[in-house]
Amino acid sequence: MVFFCERATGFCNDVGYQDESYINALVNMFEQAIKVTRQLSAGDRNALIVRLDRVRTISHNLGYGVGDDMDSLLANYFES
Repeated sequence: MVFFCERATGFCNDVGYQDESYINALVNMFEQAIKVTRQLSAGDRNALIVRLDRVRTISHNLGYGVGDDMDSLLANYFES
C-alpha cells in the first residue's frame, strides 16, 4: 500500500495527472496504509511512516487539498 501511494503520488506529480477519482483513490489508499502501519511493531512502522511522510510532502504539489487531507490523516492516526 505504501508503494502504491509512492508510485501514484509520483505519477501525479510528474505528469500533472489530476483525475478526481484517481486522487480520491490515492487518499483512500494512504489512509488504509496508515491503518495497517499502526498495527506493526515500532521497527517496521517507523520506516513506513517515513515513506508515507514523503508521500504527504509531495502530495502538496497535487492541488485539490490532497496534501491537507494527508496532513490530517497522518496527524489523526499518530497524535498519541
